[in-house]
Amino acid sequence: MTRVARTTAALALVTGAIAVGVVSAAPHFPARIDFPPNPNTGAPWAAEGVFGKGHTFWAGDTTNGAILKGDVRTGKSSILVPAAAQGAKAALGVFVDHWNRLWVAGGGAPTGLTERHTFVYDADTGALIKDILLTSAVGFGIINDVTVTKHAAYLTNTNAATSPQANVLFKVPLGKHGEIGTPTMVPIPFFGGNGIEATKNGKTLYAVSLTLGTYYKIDAKTGETVEIPLTENGNPATAPRGDGLILRGHTLYSVLNLPNAAFPGMCGDIVKIKLHDHGTTGEIVDHLNSAADPLVNPATADLFGKYIYVVRRNSAAPPAPPCTTAGVTPVERWLTRIDKHGEED
Repeated sequence: MTRVARTTAALALVTGAIAVGVVSAAPHFPARIDFPPNPNTGAPWAAEGVFGKGHTFWAGDTTNGAILKGDVRTGKSSILVPAAAQGAKAALGVFVDHWNRLWVAGGGAPTGLTERHTFVYDADTGALIKDILLTSAVGFGIINDVTVTKHAAYLTNTNAATSPQANVLFKVPLGKHGEIGTPTMVPIPFFGGNGIEATKNGKTLYAVSLTLGTYYKIDAKTGETVEIPLTENGNPATAPRGDGLILRGHTLYSVLNLPNAAFPGMCGDIVKIKLHDHGTTGEIVDHLNSAADPLVNPATADLFGKYIYVVRRNSAAPPAPPCTTAGVTPVERWLTRIDKHGEED
């Protein structure tokens, strides 16, 4: 899930609604930003989605719907939205809209039910503005990521091939002053939708299927969808397990959620894709990673000036070499800093 950071140098330091979980005080954009423990269980924070605006980041917990708010300059953070009971809520992709509202992709919670939700909060206070029921039908996957334009919020649904009726985007229309309308479904010709981004004018969406490893350009008004073929060094290429996306101009960054048993030997990565032919073809021009903190099961990311901060998640069992988590606590998650130009400091 994930997003285009809008860098605003004048943003003040973050002030959290609940003064707990301060995790780091290192200045100057620390290379690693740790998450606090799960307030319910003491287990590691189950981060998946992250969104950036200026120096501020928001990150959700997939197990209880809590939202963390922090500052990438210092690494400090605090809990903005308190945790619900385990399994009662989830927070995956997050996005702050033009009206300073935090939209949260609600995953598959509540546990055991077919309901699928998106939650809208005040991005400064954490107050719940609206709990939106997207569907209660059977066969939908998890509400995974969200992007918001001036006209609508769009959410992906990571469904399986066995539920083609759920090959949709959810669309929540917005009025002239941000009034939240009734959600609808926009049919799309693929399943397993994950990361989603919108152009600045809101007319075009870009999305990826985590399952298929394919990328798409979608007309936001009509839903017309075109698959984007990829090349690298002049040859056909793939960027499998695309999870979070970042769109900046004609450049699309895709976070590859690897390693995975289906792709032996491939490690976590961020690929930089130049979009050509009005966004209908893509050229992989770079691979971004961190030599000091190589990516393991990365999920989503966002831009903060010259840096990308990406959620990395270690597996319960270390993957096979060369993707190793030796010396790292299993299932621990944190933000890793990467130079968006692929340069090490």
